[in-house]
Amino acid sequence: MCGIAGVWRKRDPIGAVDLKDVARMMQALAHRGPDDHGNWYNARLALGHRRLTIIDPSPAAREPMLTTDGEGILCYNGEVYNYRALRETLEAEGLRFRSVSDTEVVLQALHHWGPDKAVPLFDGMFSLAYFDARASAVWLARDRLGIKPMSVAETGERILFASEDKAILACHDFPRGADARELTLRLAWQSRDSSYSVFDGIERLPPAGLWKITGAGIEKRRFWHVLDVLETSRILGDSGSDAEHMATLETLLEQSVELHCIADTSLATACSGGVDSGLITALAGRYRPEMHGYVVDPKLGRSEAESAERTGRQVGVSLRRVPVDRDRFLELWPRAVWHLESDGWHASVVGLLALADQCHADGIKVLLTGEGADELFGGYKWQASTIRLWRLSWLQLLFRSKAGREQKFQRLRRAPFRNSIGRDAPWDRNVALRALSPELNFLQTKLFDRLDGVSPAADRAFLAACFYDLYSHLQDLLHRHDRLSMAASVELRVPFLENRLIDFAMHLPRRHKYRHKTSKWLLKKVAERHLPRENVHAPKNGFEMSDAFSAGTEGLLRGGYLRDAMKWSASELDDLIDMARSQEPSRLRLVGMEMLLRLYVGGDTTGRLSEALLAESRDAK
Repeated sequence: MCGIAGVWRKRDPIGAVDLKDVARMMQALAHRGPDDHGNWYNARLALGHRRLTIIDPSPAAREPMLTTDGEGILCYNGEVYNYRALRETLEAEGLRFRSVSDTEVVLQALHHWGPDKAVPLFDGMFSLAYFDARASAVWLARDRLGIKPMSVAETGERILFASEDKAILACHDFPRGADARELTLRLAWQSRDSSYSVFDGIERLPPAGLWKITGAGIEKRRFWHVLDVLETSRILGDSGSDAEHMATLETLLEQSVELHCIADTSLATACSGGVDSGLITALAGRYRPEMHGYVVDPKLGRSEAESAERTGRQVGVSLRRVPVDRDRFLELWPRAVWHLESDGWHASVVGLLALADQCHADGIKVLLTGEGADELFGGYKWQASTIRLWRLSWLQLLFRSKAGREQKFQRLRRAPFRNSIGRDAPWDRNVALRALSPELNFLQTKLFDRLDGVSPAADRAFLAACFYDLYSHLQDLLHRHDRLSMAASVELRVPFLENRLIDFAMHLPRRHKYRHKTSKWLLKKVAERHLPRENVHAPKNGFEMSDAFSAGTEGLLRGGYLRDAMKWSASELDDLIDMARSQEPSRLRLVGMEMLLRLYVGGDTTGRLSEALLAESRDAK
């Protein structure tokens, strides 16, 4: 797990300013790779790398890494878990290796096979910059679901790229302005963080992005998307028994967890009281018997610590509680926003940062977690409510004319999920929201159409909702977890998002995901073999933290940065502060956005903002 920085010159050769900017970017990314650093440049390209040593800590695995002929150079962030199998294939084709790292396998695969062939073969989480001197081309790539990040900015003379926005913002004369459209979309509760930057002039590689930079500019492509790889016939033709699917799922999970346990360093799990992280903890304990787990223990509101410890006792893994009280919350909240490069609208971001800090203090470099299961296996309430929506609508259609049924169907098709943008809203509002974020908001209809043939329509809409969440809700989660774990120099791994597991889950019929009013039905059947039944069938709560943690902080909005950006009047600001006082989600989003702008536009520090939050909360009492 590392940090990447690069400058590509369009015309003039690399100069002193470019090298200084790479150094600035590397400093901004020091938290991503505190163990080592390196750089490389030629006439057109300058690269920098920060290293967190996980696999092969020897100097032979340092980056930027060059091929023996010097014609291929790699800066790489992440892990490709099937590197040993790829290495065997490459060795059979005559290649030789100098290290035992996955980095060298990735480099050799890219250089030998070419990025178009090699990148889709990588099974893991990664973002990378590969320079092919033979073609004078830089390739930027990101894993298929966007677990690892990459930011890009194109100016008149240069193309800048880095693992985080803040590295590009550190470059000489790069403007620090917020994009009003992005601010608006976030305030409208759009899922944006993983693929879109809030800063003017910065964009992010989308999941499965494969971009080629040459003298002709940037050629933007993707190597994988659900729309491209989904085989509806596999869903329709599924005839496997429950027992067969359970056996397949358990085998795939075991194999994925074993791969995700590969590390030449200490490893632990984040274990809540739920099914997903509990199952990962149970399986990981087989391959890392010395391992322990962590659970966040909020000192206000509900805590999952007791149910998590119930899992730990059954699977033989000890758990360490990470306490978070109100002072700790207000201390960490601005730092979380700084690392997220977004408003940090969910209170759980502070809990995750506290957990990562504790891992770092304990010498833990790798943390396994359960993200991705809800999206792949149908674990969210809004997915189940989509089934009810379509069943009710279909009953209503029985009493309409043929033309009326078709009209109703088309309206449902355009907003097929219970949580679709524009549902139950005036049509003009629907149009406006779709126009602000067309790629995401038209994707829901494309996914529904792609599942043509799946019946009943409720099943079709449910499956489309699960796929849509891979590009919406999951993107926020992955962004959040990467940024906050790496803030403490901890690599967070997600075993559910392994290539074969993704493919298996994508092609399951609805009955294996939601049955008898039970979400994640198939996954829970597997979990029953490993976890306390009480935990497996407990109501899903998510990682919630009490609204009392942020109560009283809405006065920070009078600082004016968000007000100026959104052009609110004084009376409008008063109304918004009143709303934030009574509604925690609005308070978190608005105060978080104010802090984001103060940090990145106003030059404030996280320490001063923590003091301001503490003062506001005291004054509000």
